[in-house]
Amino acid sequence: MTSEVRTHTFPDGSIQRVHTVHLDGWESLRFLRPDPSPAALSSFARIYRKFLVPACPWLFGQMVLFRLPEHIDLPLPMESGRYGTVADRLTAAAALLRRDVTLHRGKPRFRSDLSRRLWQALEVQDCIRIVCGRLPTTAFIPVAEKAGFLTECEPDAAVKVNASFFIMDRFDCATVYDQVGTPFGLCVKDGIAELPPLYGREALLVKRDGSIRITALDPKELTLRIGSHTFRHGENCTVYTRPQRGRTPFGKGLRLVVSGNRIAAVKQGGSVPIPASGFVICPKEACAVQPGDMLRVDGQEDVVFGIQVGNSILRSGIPTDRFLSRFYNIRALQPVPFPPSLYPLDFCHARAARIALGADCDGRPMLLWAEGAAKIGYQKGTDSRGASLSDMTMLCREAGMVNAVNLDGGGSAQLLLRNRRSLQISDRGEDGTETERPVPLALMIR
Repeated sequence: MTSEVRTHTFPDGSIQRVHTVHLDGWESLRFLRPDPSPAALSSFARIYRKFLVPACPWLFGQMVLFRLPEHIDLPLPMESGRYGTVADRLTAAAALLRRDVTLHRGKPRFRSDLSRRLWQALEVQDCIRIVCGRLPTTAFIPVAEKAGFLTECEPDAAVKVNASFFIMDRFDCATVYDQVGTPFGLCVKDGIAELPPLYGREALLVKRDGSIRITALDPKELTLRIGSHTFRHGENCTVYTRPQRGRTPFGKGLRLVVSGNRIAAVKQGGSVPIPASGFVICPKEACAVQPGDMLRVDGQEDVVFGIQVGNSILRSGIPTDRFLSRFYNIRALQPVPFPPSLYPLDFCHARAARIALGADCDGRPMLLWAEGAAKIGYQKGTDSRGASLSDMTMLCREAGMVNAVNLDGGGSAQLLLRNRRSLQISDRGEDGTETERPVPLALMIR
C-alpha cells in the first residue's frame, strides 16, 4: 500500500488537496459496521439544525428525532392494520408517535395514554431532539442504533473510509419503516451480497477473474431470497420501488416490506407505503416469511467485491460528464422522494468533500479523498475549495484511475490510515475544529 497527498492550484488562486491511496488487492477490502454510538442522535440533530434546515427552512416543519433506549418497559403495538406486523420496536414507536402525537409550538399533544407514556419515557432518558423549520407540520424521525464513529472502532486498521449512502434527512425518512442510519445500495463481498441494489444506480463490480465493470443494478433484475423462498420480479412476484410509486396498489395477497437487508414488516392485503431504504415484494402465492427475516440476493457469486453508491466517475478510462444514476431534487419537490435527497444535482459546479473508489490500469484498487471546504470561514488559497463531480473525473484520471465511482461525500467524507487523517473533514468551525459525523457502513483493510 502507498499513500500520497498532493495540492492542486487553480488559475483563480484556489487550491484542492487530495489524498490518494493505492491498495494491494480487492481481497483485503471489506465492509465495516462501526460500533453504534448513543451520541449519534445528537450528532444527526446537530446536522439538521446547523446545515439541513438553514439551507431550506421552507421545506421543513417541526421534526422530532428520537431513538429507543436499551430498556423501555412499554407494550408497544407490533401490529396494525395500516402498517402490518413490524419487525422491531423502533418502527412500532414511530408508527405510534405519528398516529397519536402532534406538536403545537414545540409542546406535544397526545391522543392516547400510551403515546404520552412513550414520550415521557423518551424525555426522561434524553432520547428526543426537536428541530424546527417553517412549515406547520410535525414529523417523527426514528434514529436507529446503527451509526457510529470511524475513529472509535478498529483503531489499528490499516485503512478506514466511509462508503455507502444512508437514510439521514426528513425526505429520506419517507415511511415508518425508514430509520436514520440505515445504509442502502448493493454491497458484495466474496460472492455474498450484504445489501441489495436500489434505484438502478451504478455499481462497481470486481469479478473473480480480475475484470472490473461499472453497471446499473436494480432489485427487479435479480433473484431475491428470503429463507427457503426465492422471488423474481415478473415471474412469481411483483417488486415495487420508489420513485415509480409511493405505495403499493390495493389488493389481496401478502406484502413483504424490505428495508436494508431484512423484512421490516409483513402485511396481508391493502396498500403499504414503500420505504425509501428498500422496496416491497408482493408474492403471487402465500409464503412463510416473518418480520425480521434476512434478505439475500442471488447472482453475485462471481463477484469478489461490489459496491453501489453514487454516480460513476470513470468507466473504462472514459470520464463521466453527467448523471447516469437518478437522484432526487429536493427543491423541485418531486411527487415521490427517494434518497439521498440532498445529493448535488449540479454535476459541474456543486463542490464538496468527495471520496472515490476505483482501479488503475492493472485492476488494482485505489482510494481518492478530495478535501472539502470548511463549512464556516472558507479562506481562498488556504482551504481546499472542494471538488465537483466533474472535478473528480480530472483528479481520478490524474491519479491513475481507469474505473471509479463516487462514494458518500460531504461532511461524512474521511480517509484514515492507522486511525489518522492526512486532510481535514469539511465539518469544521472557523478555528479549524473538526466535528466527525457518525456513519453506519464503511470500508476497511486490517
